[in-house]
Amino acid sequence: MTTSAPELEPEIIDEEEQRAKGMLTIGEHLVEARQRLTIAALTIVLTTVVALIFTNQILNFLIEPGRAADPDFRPIFTELLGFISAYFKVGLLVGIAVAMPMVIYQGFMFVNPALEPQERRWLLPIVLLASLSFAGGGAFAFFVAWPPALDFLLDFGDNIADPQIRISNYIDMLTRFVFWTGIVFETPLVLMGFGWLGVITAHRLIRAWRWAIIGSFIIAALITPSIDPVTQAAVAIPLIFLYGLGILLVKLVETRGLGRYRNAEIEDAEIE
Repeated sequence: MTTSAPELEPEIIDEEEQRAKGMLTIGEHLVEARQRLTIAALTIVLTTVVALIFTNQILNFLIEPGRAADPDFRPIFTELLGFISAYFKVGLLVGIAVAMPMVIYQGFMFVNPALEPQERRWLLPIVLLASLSFAGGGAFAFFVAWPPALDFLLDFGDNIADPQIRISNYIDMLTRFVFWTGIVFETPLVLMGFGWLGVITAHRLIRAWRWAIIGSFIIAALITPSIDPVTQAAVAIPLIFLYGLGILLVKLVETRGLGRYRNAEIEDAEIE
């Protein structure tokens, strides 16, 4: 007696349901990870090639704050590869920055099958907010905080020594400052993620506001290239507001019921 076809249908249907729910094999996960990484890498290569075409204009734009601080400002290079390394570094960093939305999107799409339907609705807004937050932090660093910091550094001791700034040193300091400021501007989303995981609650963040203010000034002192208090305060004050925004986002997560069970466990543990 032959086995009837209908007996195999439940297994086939079950397998299709598992795939729809993202329950893939290890091999299939590795294949998908490779595809996501390939797309992200090709995007970075493409944006970097385009950025290298316009790197001279980008360098002139980056040096403009120095010219505004000192009309005679003209960076130098003392090694044969000094300018070339700065040139390609700027092209690569700009390429990565432009490709970052696609890189973040590919990362989220890789974990998308493991998310619940209500969590997937947050996917696109989080990608957009993360990209805008990083770009906003970088713009704030370059347009608001960098000019006064550079003015302080160039004027300090100018009656004793003339500044001869290597272009590699200028680009390194500027890119580090812009990058870390962009990362710090992701604070609200990071706090929101911790709230979703149930690691923190809005109530606990509010109680820690004093430490948040102290931490904001410490972080500002670490990431700003200048040691003057005005520049550090210009960075620390927005960080305090970002902390407050993070509290509101955590409260939104709790109001929507995301992570509420874990948060309830934390609150119960605190009461006990």
